[in-house]
Amino acid sequence: MKKDMIFFSPDGEGLTSTSANHIANMAKEMIRNLDSTIANLVFYTTEVSLIGVDSRNVLQQGATDADVLSVAGKLRIIAQAKSLIAWLREAIKARERLITEAESLTLEEYVKEKGITLEKEPEAGTPITEDDYYASLSLDERNRYYELETLAAVIGEEIHPGGHFAEARASLTERFSKPHDVKGDGRDTLIYTFIPSVSETIVEDTYFSLQKQYREAQARLNSIKYDCRKAVMESEVRVKTEYAEAIKRYNAERQLLEAELAKDIRKRVKEIADYRIVIPASLKNIYDDVSRLGKKNNDTGVNQ
Repeated sequence: MKKDMIFFSPDGEGLTSTSANHIANMAKEMIRNLDSTIANLVFYTTEVSLIGVDSRNVLQQGATDADVLSVAGKLRIIAQAKSLIAWLREAIKARERLITEAESLTLEEYVKEKGITLEKEPEAGTPITEDDYYASLSLDERNRYYELETLAAVIGEEIHPGGHFAEARASLTERFSKPHDVKGDGRDTLIYTFIPSVSETIVEDTYFSLQKQYREAQARLNSIKYDCRKAVMESEVRVKTEYAEAIKRYNAERQLLEAELAKDIRKRVKEIADYRIVIPASLKNIYDDVSRLGKKNNDTGVNQ
């Protein structure tokens, strides 16, 4: 806080916080003494005597005119001493605020002050998806993929169990082994005869040909899907590796800056601790009086 610098001397001359606290305590002692003299003022003298005895004894001596005339001066001294205490106390608080401010300096504030560009924390990239991979294929490659996918689906639907061609083939094989079927009783008996209308060889050749086409299409389709999965996995590994390297560089740079920040904070705190509290010209006289009072008390203590 720049406003707090008003309490400190630019030339390094003045009081430390310890000295300022000592002067403030001495000023409080001065105030107590002056307050006591004013509080004990009595504007009359009290005497006591025995009846029949001319002599009187003084119980309490009243103030003199000089004592009364000194009150205004003492009040001014008290006011000045309190102003000195307030100044010194605020200066000590100002130093504490400056130290707190220095210790609270953030890395962002530090680099901004030093004109350093603080890199943003890296973010992990996004690996490609299967959709991204297929979208990256050329027109012919994508069309071929769709053709193989469709061909395998269509043929597989026919030749797999439950498919029309597969069921017709199985039915033909059954009719070869059982060419007749009888239903009904007596004169209502019906005899069904099943006569193959196609060559069993052609059916078998066609089935195995379709099966071969299905397997070839499926194999080529699986190859494309493998390439897709491989590309996706490679992308994931690459993204993770790049992020790990980026975050490592980021952390290393940040740790270096944080070390510089800690060093700078220690330097600032030491400088602030060395600040000397300046005494304003308007408080110089009362400061000198308090200082002399403290020196006098010390001398008295030594002599005793």
